Amino acid sequence: MPKESDDASADVRRFFERKAVGYDENWRGAHGRLVDALQWEAFEFSVFSRLPEGFTFLDLGGGAGRWTHRIATTFPGSRGMLYDLTPGLVDQAARRARCGGYADRVRFRLGDVRDAADLLTGESFDLVLNSHHLLGFVDDPQAVLAALTRLLSVDGLMVSLLPSRWHAAFEGLGLEDAEQTERSLAGLQWAANPAPYRHLFTPGEIRVMHAAAQLSVDLLSGFPSLLYPGVHGTARDRAEQMLRDEDVFQRVLAMEKELFIDPDSRGRGANLFVVASRTAPRVP
Repeated sequence: MPKESDDASADVRRFFERKAVGYDENWRGAHGRLVDALQWEAFEFSVFSRLPEGFTFLDLGGGAGRWTHRIATTFPGSRGMLYDLTPGLVDQAARRARCGGYADRVRFRLGDVRDAADLLTGESFDLVLNSHHLLGFVDDPQAVLAALTRLLSVDGLMVSLLPSRWHAAFEGLGLEDAEQTERSLAGLQWAANPAPYRHLFTPGEIRVMHAAAQLSVDLLSGFPSLLYPGVHGTARDRAEQMLRDEDVFQRVLAMEKELFIDPDSRGRGANLFVVASRTAPRVP
């Protein structure tokens, strides 16, 4: 009989294989563009300045290569690897690399994130990035995070984008489903999102999980904090329409950037953004 965790992994693989068919990043709309802009701002604010020249990176769960492409083209001295579970998405990322002229600097590897630390034994990276809610799709995110720490270089950074438990509950009530909202608050399910999440996070849980993996949380924030498109229907349509106005988009982006650096706002973020480094060894 297959293990429950193996069944969960198969569910994740099937979901993203279906997503890979006809995948188009433009489907993410104006709100997706806002989230991407905020995520890149977060990288520039808290990550890139701490990396050495010619840094190496591992894009875990990198999908069709949105962030690998942007990192590789912005930093032509960088070298990296995209690692993902879904063949269709990895194929798209590899084609993008060939078209973008960085295929000689980026490798592509198929695999389950639970096996990454073992499959990549002997490798080390200055930046280990899991920016697509990757740890939300595994049964034991703390164990996976601890294993991935083995892939960090001595001064490397672990950067994660994690699904917010509180935001999932907010969307659950938007569906007028109290039972599903309770499951979201328990960290078990994102009722308004069809992706097969296994775990949702709070800021406090994130700190405990990183400490157990001997990682120090250098930054914990979240975004978007002000704009929550409705679960469906007219509220979401209104948000999309508002953000299509470039002037409004830039004003919302500026407001969201201000909140990103405000430590008191981190819990409002729909996505929780974490930058961590190895905990300094204790002196005997």
